Amino acid sequence: MSSGSANSAPLGKDRVLYREFRTELDKLNFSSKPIINDLSKRAEINMKSAETVIKAIEDHLHFTARTNKLPAFFLLDSIAKNVGGMYISLLHGRIGKIFIDIWRSVDDGVKRELERTLKTWRHGFIGGQRNLFPEFVLRKIEEDVNRLKAKAKETTQMLPEANGDDLLDNLTGLQSHAKKRARQEHQQSIQRAVTAKADSYSSAAHRDRRHSDKRQRTPDRGK
Repeated sequence: MSSGSANSAPLGKDRVLYREFRTELDKLNFSSKPIINDLSKRAEINMKSAETVIKAIEDHLHFTARTNKLPAFFLLDSIAKNVGGMYISLLHGRIGKIFIDIWRSVDDGVKRELERTLKTWRHGFIGGQRNLFPEFVLRKIEEDVNRLKAKAKETTQMLPEANGDDLLDNLTGLQSHAKKRARQEHQQSIQRAVTAKADSYSSAAHRDRRHSDKRQRTPDRGK
């Protein structure tokens, strides 16, 4: 845990509750219904320490691996739906940030689960009679999600389209091109060596001819 979280950790009996929740949350590395139900019941028993319970979940979400975020989110959903009360009030101003922070860090499969859960918060509470959270809270989450989805779509459209076969064909093409280039460079290297050797022979032959011609033109002084 970072020093910032440690400095703001609860004191006294709430500190014990905070640590117990954090310990149990570390075990929640998959959507375990027994663990979620048990922690939801403990949250209900400790309603007077609702702030401590929510803080423990928030800190866990912040520090845990992204693959463990969905189970902790399901725990928050369970507490809000099955316990309610002060937890709903405390989450009004925080659930939006919690939701979007998780959204930004997870893959598309988890995002679909988040959206599915979000829909149950609208007219899915107490037999569809009312929203789990106020309308303005849900609307803001939906707007933020739509904005992030639109931004992701724009980014995807800017990338070259290619399926698995296309990528394989491109890779094969690059490898073939590299081999062809290597062969060409090798052939050019051989050609340069042959040319250099030929030029060497030609220069030597030219020097021999000049030397021979010079000897033929020089008179024999002994005669």
